[in-house]
Amino acid sequence: MNIEERKEVFCQNLKLLNKSIYWLKRSIQRVKAAGNFENPSEEQLEIIEALMNRYSRAVDILISKVLRSLDYLELEEINRKLDIVIRAEKRGFVEDYNILIEMKDLRNELAHEYLEERLRDRLEEVIEKSKKLFEVADEINRYVRKLKYCE
Repeated sequence: MNIEERKEVFCQNLKLLNKSIYWLKRSIQRVKAAGNFENPSEEQLEIIEALMNRYSRAVDILISKVLRSLDYLELEEINRKLDIVIRAEKRGFVEDYNILIEMKDLRNELAHEYLEERLRDRLEEVIEKSKKLFEVADEINRYVRKLKYCE
């Protein structure tokens, strides 16, 4: 694959991340508008589940698609996910690569947990990690504009 093809793949992945971030922000707004989750209704549970699914999808796109394809574009080794997140820190996308690992760990936990278990704790954690995810996405977009990878 030549450099232009690598750029195209990366830019498509970045566009996918940005779209995913948009929908994640919408889900957070819906959760905040849904009110108290003391005894959540079915509708509230669906709103929360949508948020958690969108968070998980955005984290997957960030790490498995965007960061990986950026490494590929910049001719880095892409054998291990740990190396990918460490390079994200070196590029200035995040102050500590462990934040990305925590995001991925939460994503993995959400995939194996029933929604009603520890609902409030998980909801608050997803919202907090989402804020960090938004910051990382903003940093990546600034980096890409600076290097003029995507038009």
